Amino acid sequence: MKIRLAALLLMVVITLPAGAKELGTIGHLFPIAEPDLLTFIGQRLQGMKESGEMDRIQREAEARVKAHAVRPEPVAGLTPAVKDRTFRYDPTFTVQETIRNMQGNVIARAGDRVNPLDKVPYSETLYFIDGDNPVQMRWVKQQLAGQQNFKVILVKGNIRDSSLALDEPVYFDQYGTLTTKFGFEHTPVRITRDDRWLKVEEVALK
Repeated sequence: MKIRLAALLLMVVITLPAGAKELGTIGHLFPIAEPDLLTFIGQRLQGMKESGEMDRIQREAEARVKAHAVRPEPVAGLTPAVKDRTFRYDPTFTVQETIRNMQGNVIARAGDRVNPLDKVPYSETLYFIDGDNPVQMRWVKQQLAGQQNFKVILVKGNIRDSSLALDEPVYFDQYGTLTTKFGFEHTPVRITRDDRWLKVEEVALK
């Protein structure tokens, strides 16, 4: 009997219309203590600007960019040559997609093996050196005397200082792309044309 009565009362409570009633404030309310994130960032930036810290950070960032521009990361794994070594590099490659000229004529078809030296006259000499090595710098300066068609490429060192010392434009082998392609391991290196190949010479300096 008690169980039935309890069930009946429960049904009555559930079926009664819900009514909202103001119960008043219970406990204490406090304002949100955490500041708005964007407001905080804005205040922080304004404070850094007023104190001069923002200008200092900007100057340091610009200095890092300039320093990296004139002295990129050196090519890893290269050491000065202790003995002469000469080998050939074959520039032949496989054409991935058919190449046409402006008139639509086929220059090379996909799958063809092409040696650029068969198509293009090439007589440039490439010199790869460590710009921080004074012996290599003196050697390349002697090599350049009287030459007209060449490029000096650093694997390490300061581009601006090396260019001023040689009185010539100087390039840098960023990320070791050319070093990896030609496969040399020591510097200085001289690369010249040898018929349908390129001759790569690692030169041991006294």
